[in-house]
Amino acid sequence: MHDYDLIAPFYDAEHAHFREDLDMYLNYAELSGGAILELACGSGRALLPLAHEGYEVIGVDSSPRMLELARQRIQHEKLTGRCTLVEQDMRTLTLGRKFRMAFVALGSFAHLVNRRDQKQALAAIRSHLSTGATFLLDISNADARYMEELGSHMLHQGTWRNDDGTFLSHFVSPANATDRHLLELTHFYDQQSQSSSVQRTIVTTQLYLFERGEMELLLEQAGFSVKEIYGNYDLGPYHLESPRMIFLAEAH
Repeated sequence: MHDYDLIAPFYDAEHAHFREDLDMYLNYAELSGGAILELACGSGRALLPLAHEGYEVIGVDSSPRMLELARQRIQHEKLTGRCTLVEQDMRTLTLGRKFRMAFVALGSFAHLVNRRDQKQALAAIRSHLSTGATFLLDISNADARYMEELGSHMLHQGTWRNDDGTFLSHFVSPANATDRHLLELTHFYDQQSQSSSVQRTIVTTQLYLFERGEMELLLEQAGFSVKEIYGNYDLGPYHLESPRMIFLAEAH
């Protein structure tokens, strides 16, 4: 089973109220015009606000369960006329059309942990963008570095109350890979109600730790010009301790 199929039942409880990046995508959508492509769209957290603003959005993800969550939300919010969901791997993307804007949100690109996959994905994304189109790539920076330094500790990511009254807690135990610049993350999702024992789901994911120059080179090799590198969602300048590493690139 796909890792994110296992995470899907817990994803919205953790991320439903995260909106810090939405203004950034909405602002660049306004500048770009035309249909928008979101890679690793998950349950539609960023996709739906764009559709509500009138944009046509195509969301691509490789997790069937994540896409099913997005499909349910799209139908509930009556946005089926503006949203198209596609189950594909971004490395082998084949949509048969080009876009004026594409983005990968919340560090999802870093789940591609080997160089061949990273290059293949960027080339596939570039092939779906018209010349001059905008590509936004958001990479986790400070949090990933923090987990790299801690190594093998158990980190409490948060506890949330579900609609049914149960509680969900998310813990992460990071470990540094010995042969590559990446983190191996063991996620513990604990569900509990007042009258039952804890039900634990364990999922392991990997996260590549990109350096700024490394990502710039990958983008340039794929046919992009890097226009700006931001350190947060307010588009402040990037520095080593910035919370995010957000690449604004243009297809050439």
